[in-house]
Amino acid sequence: MRKILSIPAYLWAVACFLLVPVTFVKNDAFAKQLATLSFMKVHPVYSGGEVNRTYEKDSLLITVNKTVAVTLVGDRKQMVQVSFSKGKQLPGMIDQTIDYDLDGNSDFRVIVNTSNGETNLTPIDQTVKSLWLSSRLKEDWVIRVNLEK
Repeated sequence: MRKILSIPAYLWAVACFLLVPVTFVKNDAFAKQLATLSFMKVHPVYSGGEVNRTYEKDSLLITVNKTVAVTLVGDRKQMVQVSFSKGKQLPGMIDQTIDYDLDGNSDFRVIVNTSNGETNLTPIDQTVKSLWLSSRLKEDWVIRVNLEK
């Protein structure tokens, strides 16, 4: 009797094994519908976190996101994402001071050469540690800065 019951179970497992890849591979419409479900969330480490402040300075639209905890276990690291945009064409050099915690004082200065990607970060506040990432995304330039916990 036990062997008879195991046959449908194995058949169901094989069917699921074949059905799952067929359902998800090259099925963008289905993936987009799944992504809109209320329980589906993108972790802030990948999205950069919620927008904290957006302002315009030197004809650049600067978006400063809220700080994000990078790890769940162990040493808690934090980061903040800042993006710069200017319509279709970014300037050759971005030289800005950023106040990420909205305390009225600049926390760091960033200089980005958008033609070759060279980025220099100068910490002004003690909580700013180092540059984590500097990259072009479509028409924007995004930096991520490591912070002390």
